[in-house]
Amino acid sequence: MPAAAKATWSASPFRSRRWFKYPPLFPTAQQSPLVEPHHSMSTQLRSLLALTVASTLHANEEPYSTQKSIEAFRTEKGTEVQLVASEPLINDPVAVAWDAAGRMFVAENRGYPLGPEKGGIAMLEDSDGDGQMDKRTEFATGIPYPNGLMPWRGGFFVTSAPEVYYLKDTTGDGRADVRKVVLTGYMTNSTTQLRVAHPTLGLDGWVYVTAGLTGGKVSSPEHSDRKTVEFKRSDSRFNPDTLEIEEHPGVGQFGLCFDDFGRKFICSNRNPLKHIVVHPRYLKRNKYFAFSKFDHDVAPAGTDAICWPLSEDTTTAGFHPRLMATPHAGTFTSACGISIYRGNQLPASFYGSAICCEPAQNLVQRQTITQSGATFKGRPATEGSEFMASPDTWFRPVFSANGPDGASYICDMYRKILDHPRYLPEHIRDKLDYDAGKSMGRIYRMVRKGAKPKTNPDLSSPSTAKLIAHLNDRVAWVRETAFRLLTESADKEIPALLRKARLSTPTGRVAAWRLIANKSELSNAEIVKLLSDRSPRVREQGIQLSEDRLEDSTIASLVRTLAEDPDSIVRFNAALVLGFDKPDYSAIPLAKVAATVGDDVFTAAAVMSSLNEANTEYTARHLLQTGEAANAPALMASLGQAAGRTATDAQSLRLVELLSQDKSATGIEWKTSFTEGFSKGLRARGLGKGKSPFADLATRTKSKASLDWLFELAEKQALNTSAEEAIRLAAISFLANSSKAASAKELQSLVASKESKAIQAGAIRTLGKFGNVEIGNWLIEANRWRAFSPEVRTAVVTALLSHSRLIPLLFTAVEDQRVPAWAVPEVRRRGLLRHRDKKIKDRATKLFSAMGGADRKKVYEELKAVALKKGDASKGDAVFTRACATCHKFKGKGFTVGPDLTGVRNQPKDALLLHIIIPNAEIYPGFTAYEVETKDDRSLTGILVSETDTSVTVRAAQGIEESFLRNDIQRMAASSLSLMPNELEKTMTRQELIDLLEYLKSN
Repeated sequence: MPAAAKATWSASPFRSRRWFKYPPLFPTAQQSPLVEPHHSMSTQLRSLLALTVASTLHANEEPYSTQKSIEAFRTEKGTEVQLVASEPLINDPVAVAWDAAGRMFVAENRGYPLGPEKGGIAMLEDSDGDGQMDKRTEFATGIPYPNGLMPWRGGFFVTSAPEVYYLKDTTGDGRADVRKVVLTGYMTNSTTQLRVAHPTLGLDGWVYVTAGLTGGKVSSPEHSDRKTVEFKRSDSRFNPDTLEIEEHPGVGQFGLCFDDFGRKFICSNRNPLKHIVVHPRYLKRNKYFAFSKFDHDVAPAGTDAICWPLSEDTTTAGFHPRLMATPHAGTFTSACGISIYRGNQLPASFYGSAICCEPAQNLVQRQTITQSGATFKGRPATEGSEFMASPDTWFRPVFSANGPDGASYICDMYRKILDHPRYLPEHIRDKLDYDAGKSMGRIYRMVRKGAKPKTNPDLSSPSTAKLIAHLNDRVAWVRETAFRLLTESADKEIPALLRKARLSTPTGRVAAWRLIANKSELSNAEIVKLLSDRSPRVREQGIQLSEDRLEDSTIASLVRTLAEDPDSIVRFNAALVLGFDKPDYSAIPLAKVAATVGDDVFTAAAVMSSLNEANTEYTARHLLQTGEAANAPALMASLGQAAGRTATDAQSLRLVELLSQDKSATGIEWKTSFTEGFSKGLRARGLGKGKSPFADLATRTKSKASLDWLFELAEKQALNTSAEEAIRLAAISFLANSSKAASAKELQSLVASKESKAIQAGAIRTLGKFGNVEIGNWLIEANRWRAFSPEVRTAVVTALLSHSRLIPLLFTAVEDQRVPAWAVPEVRRRGLLRHRDKKIKDRATKLFSAMGGADRKKVYEELKAVALKKGDASKGDAVFTRACATCHKFKGKGFTVGPDLTGVRNQPKDALLLHIIIPNAEIYPGFTAYEVETKDDRSLTGILVSETDTSVTVRAAQGIEESFLRNDIQRMAASSLSLMPNELEKTMTRQELIDLLEYLKSN
């Protein structure tokens, strides 16, 4: 190793251990994921944190030589690490790709994090065949922060925000003489690690890229006549020939890949592996269905994303206020560079596994993936150890790829510090050496133990027939390179040759049919062949390709038949595509899919998205008659709501009669779920104002049909102290739809009895939904209020605030001093001050406008002494349960509404106290409070969980989630205040506050 290089390595008083920061979950439309939160951190808090970081972390050791690095690695049984390239031949490798001849090209991000150096693309060759690269050619230089490359038509697309370049060597000297910007406008207003990246060719012939948690206003300089495509915080794709650009679902950070059958996977730092399950365009079709989720965490995420580092477990994240929401050490905090391994140089059982890089903790994890409903489930392949791990804290694996030889390749950027300065407490930023390791970098291959280096295959000049034969190859790189070259080719004989080819594997047949489709040569008869293929993976592709061919009766009939396919992903795709079928013909097939849904939310969403006003009632009628969807209560609730909105009075009456054909407790879960949704739908249609919608329906249809029998069963279940609490809570929630006076009395008995706090709170929530003034006054009667625990009081206040008829009762109780004004959270007080009902607004102004509360900084100064005292953590546990658990999770206890507090023990008590006393000192991105008011006079305040063009989902205290169709929302607004109440200290004594701080600091 050159002495000159060693001379540049300097020790730092602080070691950073992350590659990417924990991103904001839901930034607002105007808010970059990296902007400061609503309230800047106080100088006091910054000073406290900087002092803690500086005193806790220590200097890092010197880097390892390449030999020492190889010896230090610990890998899965039966595997080994082989060095492919290292400094000085390469520096800062962040992505690798191979051209058709099998030559390696490497993106070098030399300028990261702050420049001024520019990076480039290097071509590496192994001239003596020993498996290690020994020749370097500068393919391209002077590229700012290059982070991804993909071969195309003899050159490479290279991502370097704000541009995507196309580079090509036309002279044969290994240097790109063609260099042009093909796309521009990707965002660069975040840091240099949050940029467009990972260009990857999909089975549809488009190139997919991640946007690095950002977005862009993207256009092509070669097509100035086209409109700019604008998107925020979303991935995208472009056609490599026409350069058309489209937004695409997914919020990938630095990692994107496909499996053998074109399913897209992405990652972000706390989410090692996400599957993009469904395109949101399908979810927009049914305006009566509220569902906004399109991706799924295949691998455990957040605090559940366990890894087993060999290096020390200190992470800077635990000290940063914007990152402290979850513990990072021992869990993924920098997931990136994912790939699905599909080669033959590792044990056969590794095929199809996900390879996930974790540079913050110096390891690479392998996840095994199994099919689960419409998506997949992953888990670490080996508990307690990793695919590849090192005690060397400079080892920074950031990218993985399938190589031409069938091995798994890992790019190691090899840096002392990979944190961007922007994500570190500002008081210590200037103490760090961000340049250490900039002259270094390694590339490794992971292979079966004892494997000898193999010569890469050369596909640069084979015949079309040979390329087609390669579609059957066991090695993904060979297959995909052949697919790419056939895609690029203008040979008009390709479709005919593909039809004649004997492709024995599902991967080969899928590639062939996709190529034919991409060249616009796929006939209806051939789609029939796909739909009839013996492999479910080929049938899956056939369904996707039949979406616009359902006018063909044979294709439509086959798709309907596949609604009962034994394969769950085939059924999911059939359900999506049936939305384009004739409603009269699709109802029963959709019901057949519904019968298999269980708890698979994506297949349930596929069914619901394909229903419309013409077939919803018919599908509901079939499922009520047969009970086939008994294992899918959530789907039945959605179906009931859609049926209530779309069915006529006569059809609605028929559904009530069908519900009543079996009055036993058998299937009560799905019966009550359907009825609860049905009730919401009927109310949205205008029935049940001031009374039960079912009573209103009976009046309108002059019928005696009643569901009182079902409410009586639910009452029994709610009162059954021997039943599971979750079952009782579901029954309690269902009783909100009852018109029986007895139901309200039974619920009141649960509130008044010695039931658990959860049961009491559940009963109160349901009573609040009645909007009954008499019940509201009963809840807030002075003696009863005094007897309630803090958690139950929160439920009472929330219930009274949830309905405009009950809000005046709360005002009166505050005026009478039965309820302290501070019991109404400040974020709700602000909402009341601008309520659309003038009477409510005027009374709120009288009560709360002068209520600024005590100077919170002054209160903090007065209470600061408690941070110096030793408390009792066991007693603090009880305080946390009472005062904090309704919104925060700690040590597995509580609800995830505000940040998970498991990682806050790294903070000093002063800082923790500051957050408790002044909750608005800083609001973490993703935890902004939203106020939602509906057209039927209900209101809810919570955090925004997810949203689409047609619906939003909000999570309130105690983890209660509710989805709203945008058409039902009167007003929705983000608050500048934290959901966490001011004056929380008034709910506890000083000693309890001391104990709470001790508990939060406990390990």
